[in-house]
Amino acid sequence: MSFDMPGTDYLDAIFAAIRGGSSQLAAMKTWLASARTASSSTWRFQFLAAARAAHRRAGAYLDESEERLRRLGPADQVPAPLDQLPRNVAAMRADLRDQERNLQGLETEATSLWRGNPGARRGSVAS
Repeated sequence: MSFDMPGTDYLDAIFAAIRGGSSQLAAMKTWLASARTASSSTWRFQFLAAARAAHRRAGAYLDESEERLRRLGPADQVPAPLDQLPRNVAAMRADLRDQERNLQGLETEATSLWRGNPGARRGSVAS
């Protein structure tokens, strides 16, 4: 996935990919918070689907960031403050993995509740 736009220089593209990853990670966290507090399984599943989509987009942005940073060269040869970017992207990647575990836990919980509550499958509100 490439986020290049005509006329955009290489560093701008790196920063755009990092900002995109950060934005999608924040969106994922918001969707997960909404899923935790949803009063119906229908809404919970919709919030979880939105969180899953944001997770995929965040991962794609971080992949792009990491690839572009690798092309800059070894971290010890990249001038400051660019030498800090790989570490920052790695921290974002770790946060994304943590949020994925949260998402998987909520998906498992929602599925278990849905299977255990036949009324939820017919659209009634589950608590």
